Amino acid sequence: MTMTNDVLEQLNYLKLKSAYSYLNSLVMNNEIAEEELHVMHKILNKEVIAKEENNRLYNVKVAAFPFLRKVDDYDFNFQPGIKEEKIRSIIESDFYENATNIVFVGNPGTGKTHLAIAIAYTVAIRRNSVYFIKFNKLINILRQAHNEGTLERKLRLFYKYKLLVIDEVGFNEITPLEAKLFFQLIDLRYTKRSTIFTSNISFDKWPQILGNDEMITKAILDRILHYSYLFNITGPSYRIKDKLNPKKVIIILYYFKLFIKFLFFLHLSSMYFFKFVCLFCVYIHSLQIDIALHPQQYFIVFFLYSSI
Repeated sequence: MTMTNDVLEQLNYLKLKSAYSYLNSLVMNNEIAEEELHVMHKILNKEVIAKEENNRLYNVKVAAFPFLRKVDDYDFNFQPGIKEEKIRSIIESDFYENATNIVFVGNPGTGKTHLAIAIAYTVAIRRNSVYFIKFNKLINILRQAHNEGTLERKLRLFYKYKLLVIDEVGFNEITPLEAKLFFQLIDLRYTKRSTIFTSNISFDKWPQILGNDEMITKAILDRILHYSYLFNITGPSYRIKDKLNPKKVIIILYYFKLFIKFLFFLHLSSMYFFKFVCLFCVYIHSLQIDIALHPQQYFIVFFLYSSI
């Protein structure tokens, strides 16, 4: 009887209503053998697996991710401020069932979008509705809908997603009207749907990007952060971590040192002072070109430089 129930469940899942009714009648009249049920179960199981995989792929496709990323691809060693255990615990949880938000704030290139997509991907393959959109595109859609008198319909469209990913909040400043439209969406999803936000802008500067409206900004942030996981990523840019390494710095410092020695012989200052100035200049230059070394790398550079 267990095998019969399993086959009937498979037929029901595959929505084969006629086959379901026919098998029921065969079982009631004892017109089907156990061996035949085993064969049917094996064949239908292949179809069930294929359908589940297609459903997962469909949800990922509908999510409109610009690229696919998984948490295993993220270099947590490069961003020690992000705890891998915390991210994985969120992924394994059902945070989206509790309408909990996730907020990633930090410097460009620190992997905020990577983590947002990695989390959203796991939600999508569990057959949940997910959608990814850039903040600027979202604002343009809401503004156009407002102008065309279709705002309510657009808001309902974005409300239906169990998880919405809004990337690069504050990339461009928006008008007071657009800030109010954004608030309407946030308020509609508040305590009912989960949203992942990424932003390069610290919260104290959000009024500047949200139409210079302190009240709207406070209302938006209250709803975003009330039920949320907040991650503030302050590490260096992941995209350019390999652009400048300590060996290249040593070469630069070597030529600096030759110049410094020349100045030293001219009695313009002490050697140690110029070493400090040189190292400080390299640090400032690395910030200007958005290249940041790890703190321990600066110690290595200073040690090697002192031994030149």
